[in-house]
Amino acid sequence: MSATADTRPTLNATGMARQPSTFRHYRHLTLELAISQFKLRYTQSVLGYLWSLLKPAMMFAITYFIFVDLFKINDGTEFYGLQVLLGIVVWTFFAECTSSAMQAIASNGGLIRKAYFPRSILVIAASLSSLFTFLINLVIVFVIAVALHQIDIGLRIVAVIPLLLELYLLSLGISLFLAALFVQYHDVSHLWEVLMQGLFYGSGVMFSLTYVLQRLHLALAVGSTTRVTPHLLWIMQVMTANPITQIIEDLRHALLTPVAPWTELVVTGHLAAVNQWAPLNATWLLPVPFLVVLLVLTVGSLTFRARARNFAQNL
Repeated sequence: MSATADTRPTLNATGMARQPSTFRHYRHLTLELAISQFKLRYTQSVLGYLWSLLKPAMMFAITYFIFVDLFKINDGTEFYGLQVLLGIVVWTFFAECTSSAMQAIASNGGLIRKAYFPRSILVIAASLSSLFTFLINLVIVFVIAVALHQIDIGLRIVAVIPLLLELYLLSLGISLFLAALFVQYHDVSHLWEVLMQGLFYGSGVMFSLTYVLQRLHLALAVGSTTRVTPHLLWIMQVMTANPITQIIEDLRHALLTPVAPWTELVVTGHLAAVNQWAPLNATWLLPVPFLVVLLVLTVGSLTFRARARNFAQNL
């Protein structure tokens, strides 16, 4: 099988180029691969599918103990514990999706050399497998919130769907980029592990943007002459531009409580005005998270497509 099989079309009776199968065929193939990977992930474990629930629960217990009980970190917002749990569930999906999808091509070398199909299917299937677990965990968070009466449901819950789509597209773009590079450069996995540590603490998993605003002394009294140091302002702007931070912050508002503000209120300074804080005054940051998602998805897709023709040779 030629190494360029992923991009080579076949010809129909009229000589026009066509794909080797219909989109529906690839859709079903992708779904079957995703379901198979989801099942295989837990087949050799004693607890089986319970691990999909236990992993974020255990991570939540550890981080909650360290940050809240030990270091007494609490941003004072309503339902803080559930907000932390929601952040951890979102982060767990992002971490598992990118890590597993990164190896989707390299771990299926035999299949790639023998079968003819778009190689991106393997990455998409791996990401969907992680998405299944994420949706289960999200339902559990919702059930826990209802059971504890720590949820304020409103029309804003409709925003959950586009926010989840934004999260998935971001994860998919990074996965495509990492998977394409990992085939030839296995160092990518080690580098990504290091970057993930920094991203965790810079993505608002354990705290809200309003808490950061106060801790970085941006929440100064109106009329104060105290000067905000440039590097603190830069840290706040970078966190606000981070799509994961924006998604977690907005999901907390849409799914749990309106007390956790939309990111837009923090960025434009409206929240600061209400609380008599000095505003961030960075309206230009509003579209940045969405532009980052679009850029990541585009770069990831183009990189994957450019390197796909050499996958068979490098495996």
